[in-house]
Amino acid sequence: MKFKINRDTLTDIVARGVSSAPKNSPAVIANNARIIVQDGTISIATTDFEMMVEATGACEVEASGATTVDAMKLKSVVDRLPKGVDVTFTMDTAKYELIAKAGRSRTTFPTLAAEDWPARDYAMDGAQFAIEGADLVRLFGHTAQALSTVPSSPMQGVFLHVADEGKRLAAVGTTGTILFKATVPAPDGAEDMPLNDGRPGVILSAETVNAVLRLYRSADVVNVIANANSIFFYTDSTRFCSSLLVGTYPNYLPLVSNPAPESIVVSREACSSTVALLETFASKELGHRLQCAGSEDGFVVAVGSQTGGSVDVVEATINGEIAAFGINGMFMKTMLNSFRASTIALHPDHRNRRIMFQADDEHLTGVIAMMNIATDLASGPKHE
Repeated sequence: MKFKINRDTLTDIVARGVSSAPKNSPAVIANNARIIVQDGTISIATTDFEMMVEATGACEVEASGATTVDAMKLKSVVDRLPKGVDVTFTMDTAKYELIAKAGRSRTTFPTLAAEDWPARDYAMDGAQFAIEGADLVRLFGHTAQALSTVPSSPMQGVFLHVADEGKRLAAVGTTGTILFKATVPAPDGAEDMPLNDGRPGVILSAETVNAVLRLYRSADVVNVIANANSIFFYTDSTRFCSSLLVGTYPNYLPLVSNPAPESIVVSREACSSTVALLETFASKELGHRLQCAGSEDGFVVAVGSQTGGSVDVVEATINGEIAAFGINGMFMKTMLNSFRASTIALHPDHRNRRIMFQADDEHLTGVIAMMNIATDLASGPKHE
């Protein structure tokens, strides 16, 4: 095997190709990246047994071949090479070494046989659809922030499914206390995904979602194939497949349906600033609780503890009677920062013990569980 490639091109391929490499896997060869060169193309792939990514690009091939080298060492060496330099790789079959030369730099990599590398099979059967990279960001950009840590729970993952009578492709993530739902127009073919409690959809792990964002956030169009066991994303230059989480995703629809008619409409930036300031005083033992209410002056946000307290008022449009309620300040800060709109509507729902967050022209819905409050600190702010 012998080939030449520009360092800048190689850096991009390696960065994508080694992104699924495990750290210190007991299976030594799993720590390696598989390199295949043939027909003017180089392919670099890594796997952690659950996920596999393969990145390709053009190179000058003098002799075809395949081998594996330590993925992290390969990335470290390539990153340190001077920009713009050409790199020549030659396989020494007698010593089982891959030699990289760039200018006066020479690096030798021990190799293991490519035939022994644990490659995953790409899923070629199942629902097939295409989606824009920007829509993947809209779906996954925030939903993976709110995932359960309960072992073996389906809520450890993001539920990607067809919703709203087939009109929308939705992604949902929840811990049971905070929930994010993002939607985009449903692409043709998504309705053929396997059914999960009657809903066409699959559950992706947080690691899978993060990998998809890392690999495809700038892609024009990404092709997707999903079946009951795995999901496969691919473009001309990057292929990624992953196992799916098993289990029935809970029915979340009651949490995101029928918002309460009462609402608090605030500037997202102003409210986020106030919450970020007061949340630092909230007690961890009390669940980072803030106390909130509507008043004639606006939206009251307060915090009280044994070490002191604080009250602030955010300018707001109050619709209806807003009784005092408690909310986790950390979750509220995360929620407000997840929207892009300048104005956010909060819908406190005391009957269902939830606060729903919505914004016009933004297909993101958030829900945070309502907390009990022990005092009337938020019901009547006094600024003296």
